[in-house]
Amino acid sequence: MILFISNYYCAIIVPSSLEQDIRSGDYFKRARIWYATKYITPLSQRSMLLIFLGIIGVMLLGIILNVISLFPVVKQVRYSINSNIFQSSANIISADQIANNSLRSIADIMIRNYVIHRESYDYDQLKSQFAFIQNNSTRLVFRKFYNYMSIDNSLSPVLKYQKYIRRSVNILSTEYSNDNQVTVVFSTLAKNSGGEISENMVWQASLNYEIDQINLNLSDNSRFNFAITDYRVKLLQDKINK
Repeated sequence: MILFISNYYCAIIVPSSLEQDIRSGDYFKRARIWYATKYITPLSQRSMLLIFLGIIGVMLLGIILNVISLFPVVKQVRYSINSNIFQSSANIISADQIANNSLRSIADIMIRNYVIHRESYDYDQLKSQFAFIQNNSTRLVFRKFYNYMSIDNSLSPVLKYQKYIRRSVNILSTEYSNDNQVTVVFSTLAKNSGGEISENMVWQASLNYEIDQINLNLSDNSRFNFAITDYRVKLLQDKINK
């Protein structure tokens, strides 16, 4: 290409091959290809690369979250149950005393708690005691308890201990069968306000119970159902009147 400039005009002499390319349009086609290769294609490649990396990142994040959700293998689940009627604050109890059986461990806690509530005696706590037994027993079991505590019963603890004697309970052992039956051995100790012991006995209680399965997806304020369906007790030993 030759550029010729004078005082009167300016002329550009273009080689014949370039002139032919311009006339045929090949020059502009190559120019568009060059521009696309130089500026557009790299942008598209970078966009595709970013999209691809984004997809890979989301997949990796999903895998990581799924793996994290698997841990810990043993997951702690909290259930709220009624505490001892003689305590004003709640206790957190780990339900792991029966190996490899979380549901049986929960049942064991509640059954021990039930026996203590039922067999203990404190005149000032009778209202709470009745409410607890009613909430954790079938109607028939609660009716038997009600009749047992009634002053129309000559063996009623209310008549026996009245206002000045308190009876405490200590669980000695629990033994479970496979059909929601349990045998509880416990001791009772009755003292008056002066510390004089009027009762020191060992008992055996046979219980049937119903309990919900453990559900990790319980909604807030859901009720965890537990109920004693049968309760029988017999004396094993009287340490005072042998």
